[in-house]
Amino acid sequence: MKIGAALAADLTILTAALDEPGADVLHTLRQLSVDAQAAVPTYLGLSVTVDGSDPPFMFTTLEDGTAADVRTSLWLTLSGVGDGRASPSVALILYAGTPGTFVDLTADLAWLTGRPASDFALDQHLSLPAGSDAGTHLRMASVINQAIGVLIGRGYTPERARRELDTQADGAGSDRRTAARFILDTITADNPADAERTDQEPNIG
Repeated sequence: MKIGAALAADLTILTAALDEPGADVLHTLRQLSVDAQAAVPTYLGLSVTVDGSDPPFMFTTLEDGTAADVRTSLWLTLSGVGDGRASPSVALILYAGTPGTFVDLTADLAWLTGRPASDFALDQHLSLPAGSDAGTHLRMASVINQAIGVLIGRGYTPERARRELDTQADGAGSDRRTAARFILDTITADNPADAERTDQEPNIG
């Protein structure tokens, strides 16, 4: 399965934003695709959705021209990332072209992980998720988290910084990204600490 240059670049951004030692989302995705193809010969691709990120984001990658060939799917959740914080919920959907091809894999995963079969959903996601644009969500997350970093640099706690961002968005009748962009646009040379904050890689979460 080919991963396009745009998605590869977005996953590199995601790896940097996660700030997890040894993490490489692009490499992990490629290896997962290789393993899935080996286990399921009619494997077509996958979707990943991170519900607990800020904002949520998703992406889908399939073999070219195979969107209409999906005949079976396997949905499961993965452990999120985080160091003591509430971890984002990561859902993975695998797609294949032959009905029933994920039945044995589901049983194997349930046995290996010790999770009940109800933690895996077969053939419940045969249509691709709408709005699968990782780049847009990652750029939104980057702007929001840079603005939170600026507020933290001004003395806010992380939680208070998030509330302040929401307050500014509500007051202006806009969304969090617009309020975050306004905060970043107001940085001047008189606030070198702010400028330094925006140069740091943001965390998603």
